[in-house]
This record gives sequence, C-alpha cells and structure tokens, in this order.
Amino acid sequence: MKKLINKITKQHFRVDNFDGLKAFYVDILGMKNFSTIDTMIFGFNKESCTICFHKKQSMPYISTPNDFYWKIGITLKNLDLAVEHLHKKNIVVSSPVQFKDIGYMAKITDPKGFIIELLQQGFLGYEEKIDNNIHPIGPQGIFAHITLRIHDLQKSTYYFEKILKMRLMSIQAVKEYGFCLYFYSFSNERLPNEDLHAVKNRQWLWRRPYTFIELQHIQTPSVALNKQPFDMASFDGFSYGGSSHKYISYATLMNEIL
Repeated sequence: MKKLINKITKQHFRVDNFDGLKAFYVDILGMKNFSTIDTMIFGFNKESCTICFHKKQSMPYISTPNDFYWKIGITLKNLDLAVEHLHKKNIVVSSPVQFKDIGYMAKITDPKGFIIELLQQGFLGYEEKIDNNIHPIGPQGIFAHITLRIHDLQKSTYYFEKILKMRLMSIQAVKEYGFCLYFYSFSNERLPNEDLHAVKNRQWLWRRPYTFIELQHIQTPSVALNKQPFDMASFDGFSYGGSSHKYISYATLMNEIL
C-alpha cells in the first residue's frame, strides 16, 4: 500500500462525563488507552484513527433514526468471535446479519449512547481465524467509518472532493431502502475493480487500515435530517492530516454539506 499523504487521525465526541468509557473501550473492546489529563482517547494502535472524548457540560446523547451524524464503524476479521465475547461481557449486541452485498454486521451501543457498527472485513462465511490467546476484538479491529447522513449530494461531493481533496472509493446503492452510500478517504491505492459500484471492491475496502467518511445519501427529500443541538453530548467532528492536523468541527460539517 502506498503511504497516505493525509489520513483521518481522530474522531471527536463531546460528553458530560467520562463514566464507563475506559471500561468499555479498553476492557470490553480491547483498545489501548492514550488518554490525557482532560481528554479520554482510545484506539487500536497509535498509527490509526483514535476516538477522543472531550468533557463539556451537556445533556445526555439521544440517537434518533434520521440524525445527521449516525455511527462509529469498526471492521473486524471475525465478527462471530467478537459477538460471542460481547455476550460473555453482558453487552447488548444485535444478531449478526449479512446485509445485502454490503457486509456481515452487528450493532452495539457505547456507555454514552453512541452507536457502533461492527462490520466483518469479509462477507458471511469469509471470517478469519483469530488467535485464542489474544483479546477477541482489540488486535483485529480498525476504526473504519464515520457515518453522516445527507440530502444534498452535489454540495457534499464538492466539499469532500474539492475542499478536503478526498477521494471517492465506493458507491453502494440500496434502492429498496431509499439510500445510497458513498465512501471517501485520502487513499491513493488502486481499487481491485475501477468501477466504483463493483461488489468485488467491498471486502477489500473493509480490510483497509484507515478510516473512511461514509455518506448515507437519503434519496427521499421529505425525510428531515436532525441536527444534534450543541448543548447535547454528540459527535463533534474529526481531525485529519499528515505532519500537522486539521480539525473539521461538527458545525462546519453541517454548514458545508447539509
């Protein structure tokens, strides 16, 4: 893989307190703890994207079906092994399902109410064997997706491609549910198939060791997208860069692509 000039380095969240976060992300999900005095920071390794929680006075986070910000995405080599581990730790997890030709997935919720999608890097039946002597999630996990919902595809395309200089790597239509997914990254890797709609690319994409922006384009204009108020705990933007880091706030994203 060619070296990335830029990459998404951090995803930020504002929360009222840090209760339960270390136990969940470190003990349950097997991440490493990179926290500072005033910020809780967790990640699978230092080189990839981390998740950063900033303490701000706020109301608890409440997720609704049509929020502008949707979910955290983590890809795994073996989803069933992860789900078995989560059950043993009394974590509520949805039953894994192969969702069309997109991926084999399940969902959990963190202690602050943020949704996490667990997506196997291979489709159903293409799991990889994991060493029984290591944590069943941490060593195989990648922070793979930050998912946002949009209506204005033209406005969003301009922002991510022309302003942030990100590259569209996959288009995944789900017509019966009225949406289409668009995946952006800073990668210059050559796709297995140059057709952005190709199903062949998808398992390859889920194995990439970097983070994508996933846009869910809602194709029904009458579906209103909710903006989380700034006095509520919520997603608070992401950072990207190479030698230096640039921060894109939640407010900026709303202004630029909604």
